[in-house]
Amino acid sequence: MGSTLKRELIGIALLLFSVFLAGALVALAASTLRGGVDVRHSVGFVGYYLAYPVVSFFGWPAAALVPAVPAVHALRLFGRLESETDRSWMIFLAGVVVLLPIAVGISVHDPRADEVSNLAGVWGGFVAYYWRAWFGGFGSWVVLMLGASALTAVTLRWNPVRMIVGRRAPIPVVPAAEIVAAEEPYAPPKRRRKKEPVDIALALEPPPEEFEALDALAAIQASHSADADAKEDAAIEEAVKRRGKKKEPTRRDDEIAAAIEATETPELASDELPPSELLNPPPPRNADLGRRELDAMGVKLMDALRTFKVEGELTGRTTGPVVTQFEVSPAPGVKVRQIANLSNDLAPIPGRGAVGVEVPNPTPEIVGFRELIEHGDFRNARAALPIALGKDLEGKPVIADLAKMPHLLIAGATGSGKSVCVNTIITSLVYRHTPRTLRFLMVDPKMVELSVYNALPHKRHKVVTDNRDAASVLKWAVLEMQERYELLAANGCRNLQDFNRRVQDKAPLKTPRRKDVAFEDTVYRGDILPYIVVIIDEMADLMMTVQGEVETPIAMLAQKARAIGIHLILATQRPSVNVITGLIKANFPSRIAFRVAGQVDSRTIIDGAGAEMLLGNGDMLFIPPGKSEPSRLQGAYLSSEETERLMAWYESQRDRRRARLREAGMELEAEMSPDEPDILETVRTREAEMRAALEGGAEESGADAGSRDPLFREAAELCIQNQSGSTSLLQRRLGIGYGRAARIIDQLADAGVLDAKSGPKGREVRAGLEDLDRICGTKGE
Repeated sequence: MGSTLKRELIGIALLLFSVFLAGALVALAASTLRGGVDVRHSVGFVGYYLAYPVVSFFGWPAAALVPAVPAVHALRLFGRLESETDRSWMIFLAGVVVLLPIAVGISVHDPRADEVSNLAGVWGGFVAYYWRAWFGGFGSWVVLMLGASALTAVTLRWNPVRMIVGRRAPIPVVPAAEIVAAEEPYAPPKRRRKKEPVDIALALEPPPEEFEALDALAAIQASHSADADAKEDAAIEEAVKRRGKKKEPTRRDDEIAAAIEATETPELASDELPPSELLNPPPPRNADLGRRELDAMGVKLMDALRTFKVEGELTGRTTGPVVTQFEVSPAPGVKVRQIANLSNDLAPIPGRGAVGVEVPNPTPEIVGFRELIEHGDFRNARAALPIALGKDLEGKPVIADLAKMPHLLIAGATGSGKSVCVNTIITSLVYRHTPRTLRFLMVDPKMVELSVYNALPHKRHKVVTDNRDAASVLKWAVLEMQERYELLAANGCRNLQDFNRRVQDKAPLKTPRRKDVAFEDTVYRGDILPYIVVIIDEMADLMMTVQGEVETPIAMLAQKARAIGIHLILATQRPSVNVITGLIKANFPSRIAFRVAGQVDSRTIIDGAGAEMLLGNGDMLFIPPGKSEPSRLQGAYLSSEETERLMAWYESQRDRRRARLREAGMELEAEMSPDEPDILETVRTREAEMRAALEGGAEESGADAGSRDPLFREAAELCIQNQSGSTSLLQRRLGIGYGRAARIIDQLADAGVLDAKSGPKGREVRAGLEDLDRICGTKGE
């Protein structure tokens, strides 16, 4: 008889017992009220001898609650209640049955009186009599209230004494876990589990010394989410007030443009996190699906072992979403090696002295992505970059931290689930981060996998599909890494979390001093530094075409980029030594292997066999940081329709912001780019400067950087007249593209016309119209 059938039979028996006991109590009450009616005519001797002792011992008020205790447990066996709820409510009801008769006995003057025996029962009258003798009437009520408070605090997590006394004083720094708990007033007690091997999610939890940094990140997101709408509304209202004043048309246009620049642009501003309702709900589960087939499979397994003259006992099994692990304990005198040598699917279970046999389920279960992100392990994860990977063999969610890995290598054949895994990683991060704290750089040589994310506001650059541009993106990441390290070194910060914490606390910070500038304002006025996640969907294509240009930047980023918040995710269909070279592999300790073609590819990705025998469709082997043995998981499934709905939600958020600006009388250009340097233009400019320096043109690569743009003087006059300079201003007034406008802004900064650092309303002007003849006179501009 299966365990599920036993639970159902026990549940039916308990439910019938509860109904029968409740009927016996009703019959006994009717007999008592009418008088002379024999209760045994309706419920028999069994009902009478069940109801009468309960009423006599506890009294009528408490006896009415006794049938509810087995009924609650029956509902749990039928799957209507969780085990924590079942245990808590059973203890609570039992405690009420014990304390209620005492309360009735204390409330009367003489608990031993016959008129109260039916209400307080033998138990209530006995305890109330001695409590009154020991503590008095008032003291008895105090002891009873303390007992009731302890009962509700233990079972329902609600303490009435705390409501009277008040909560403890707030502490200066609120941890992220308490911030999440504040949104959910009731947290059910955690279920006690038997001693088991360490869970993967527990092994990935950050050490205690990093909790403060994660709390600071949560505080940054909370404060930004709370203040962003207020800042935007204030900027719009200010623009409306300016619009109402009568001024010259050109001046009015400039003020409206300044208000637009002061307000965060839709491409960069997304203060809200997407709701989980955009994703498909998890499919309904059938707990009995395939159990008979698994029972028969266990019998066949033991018959096969006896055929090889290996004696043992099937001691248990663990059923996961796709794979079931049978636990076989060898008989005395039988070595585990004898069983393990029979098949590659047999593996010893650590710490149990048994062998685990993993077999596919007759009916696999789909792991829904929404189920994972709504789980408490993901919502309460104290991780900087949490990603929901899937479920392990026991059906537990596996939540990893990309910041702890710090880079991830993914390999798998076509159709094994590699691309879906990359999509789940991206979606996990956007469900926990806004564009202010996280930016993406995506490289997709196949041009079809990641192109849907062009609507994502988190992207630092549009999805790169050209291999040459991909090399430039990696070079820019190296430049960004070097600039961030210089910024951290100038402020004495050890990592990105430390620097962002100081920015959030508004501590005085400074920028690195440049050697070629004598008098430079080194005060740091920027915002926090976001995490940057670089995703390359097909590494093999890059290694075949531009290996010499991408291998060195990838190795440099993998070795040094962890502390400043840049993380790599590399995915490939061909995990050969030509693609995953030793230089790259050595710096990627965390890896995910899907089904591959052969054992050689499996050894390349996870340093061992096993990936070639996976089932596909999300079946993976995951090596978490700090571990050498892989763990088998079933990856979460995220459909293309869910991703499209998520991108449509971001587009609707952007359109909503634009509509609010238009209602205020401000037009926003559809293709206006944020005031950030273009990655490809930055890399090309830097490479041109390096080539000029190597060719001996140091003088030409100085302040002038070659010949200035023909619009240099006109742009300088425009910026001086408006007392600010930005690329969007030059784009609108000069009718040029973003790349040329950004180069002119850099030239104006090098010449001393504009400040080197960009502020919230553009760059400040450092020169006047009388200085232009001196700056541009020799050039004739």
